[in-house]
Amino acid sequence: MEYRTTLEGISPDDLKGFFVGWKKPLTPEQHYAILNNSSFFVLAYDKDKSKVVGFINALSDRVNFAFIPMIEVLPEYQHRGIGRNLFNMMLKLLEDIPCIDLTCDVEMQGFYEKFGMLKSHGMVFRKYFKQD
Repeated sequence: MEYRTTLEGISPDDLKGFFVGWKKPLTPEQHYAILNNSSFFVLAYDKDKSKVVGFINALSDRVNFAFIPMIEVLPEYQHRGIGRNLFNMMLKLLEDIPCIDLTCDVEMQGFYEKFGMLKSHGMVFRKYFKQD
């Protein structure tokens, strides 16, 4: 497995299969745009199959705050430590930023607590709940 922080050599075609279970999954083109416009991202790339199998991204002011909106590993690559590696690499990229936030489902809180993250209360607005 190779981990990358650049989109060099990556096209939307390399980003297929993500957003499993989403009511309205993002297209590979939208996924590419999200990565391209993120402050930071890390890709897990399977060199043998020439495809991206996992990713994490962060949005940041690069001074005090960063938000990690997404981390995902393709289903067939899960439970191999790829998500843990992606998260550790992102924390390294954000090491000089004191406030790092993310939102997650309750069942994922234990995963993030292993990295020293603390449970918090917050609010979100999700427009996709209004989609048909």
